[in-house]
Amino acid sequence: MTPGAGALPRARVVAALLAGRGVYRAAVYAGGIALLATWGPQTFAGYAAPVGALAWLTAVTSSGPEKAALTLIPLRGGAHLHGFLRSLAMVSLALPLAVWLVLAAAGAGDGAVRYGASAALAGGVGCATVLVALHRLRGAPLVDSAAYLGIAAAYGLAVVLALSGAGPTAVLAVLAAMVAVVNLALVGGLIRGDRHHPVEAVAEPVPRGTALRAAFVLGAAEILGTAGVSVLYILLAAADHADETSLFYVLVLVSAVVSTGWGYLLRLGQPAAVTWIEREGERTGWRTARRVLGWTVAVGVPAGVLVGWVSIHGWRGAVHAAIGVEIALFAANAVSALLLEVSGARGRRWSAQGAVAQFAAVVGVGWALIPVSGALGAVTALIVGEIVRAGLLLAAPAPAPAPAPESA
Repeated sequence: MTPGAGALPRARVVAALLAGRGVYRAAVYAGGIALLATWGPQTFAGYAAPVGALAWLTAVTSSGPEKAALTLIPLRGGAHLHGFLRSLAMVSLALPLAVWLVLAAAGAGDGAVRYGASAALAGGVGCATVLVALHRLRGAPLVDSAAYLGIAAAYGLAVVLALSGAGPTAVLAVLAAMVAVVNLALVGGLIRGDRHHPVEAVAEPVPRGTALRAAFVLGAAEILGTAGVSVLYILLAAADHADETSLFYVLVLVSAVVSTGWGYLLRLGQPAAVTWIEREGERTGWRTARRVLGWTVAVGVPAGVLVGWVSIHGWRGAVHAAIGVEIALFAANAVSALLLEVSGARGRRWSAQGAVAQFAAVVGVGWALIPVSGALGAVTALIVGEIVRAGLLLAAPAPAPAPAPESA
């Protein structure tokens, strides 16, 4: 096992990590507002369109590999996966970076080059998410804060360049290049650290195929969750609810701030959960997850029914309370999903199936309610999706108990 891989970080370390991520998020949001104020809406659209269109790439390149690293490396026989997952992360940076550089060298139009730079930026942030997780597993958690402060500084430089007359193409090029530099520093640190963290030979190392499958399956929840919200925006636009769309944007932003912070805290504790369940057994993880799921369903169903009734009857003033219900259900489901995902391949498969069912519920309920109640209908769809996911996981059959050892 990698030193420090299964230990809970100290409170002051957690505070430093949250501060680094918080500064990064603030820089992204504030940087966008500053660029809009500097350029005006017409020019800003040349920045916002490619960045918004390719934002999903960060979730695709980061969520699954990061969770796979945090789930498998702390296991006995998992330390050798450092190099494999590091290489997998670098692919998510190298491919879009190469596409962008080829487009720029070939003299493609500004629009194509901006999309290429945005892809390199999104893939680079996803790559950094995985690489800092590997540093945390190596016992160097503050590298996480340093990396994200570096990316935050890139957004500060972008605003300075815009104030100096640079346009979206140049600003996106600088952002993509600086994020690539941060990643090169991160991977260089990991390679140098290989000398201080030699991998011990074990009888049954975790196969790389297992890590690849885990990276694919574990990314399902975040990717489908992002896709579900995107579909709700499409449905709001189709219903021509401009004011409701703006309201939903603000509500989702509030939810995203809470859910991102909570999800990050769970990632910090994930290696410790892995070592606990490895010691106590797979069924312990399932048992604990089912307790949380039981409370989630018991509280969520009546709350969901009430919100649904209010939504059908058009009482839109309840939307602020509804987003609170959605945040609480998300937080509970995130804990359950973590416990199942670190319990083994069976739990990871069921968690992914729960995410698929959740996506279907969000789309179906959103399609039915958004024309009636706008933003409240969209939030109701998110609530129903969380309840459906919890209900499916609660009904999932637990693994059979391990056979008792034969007596001599």
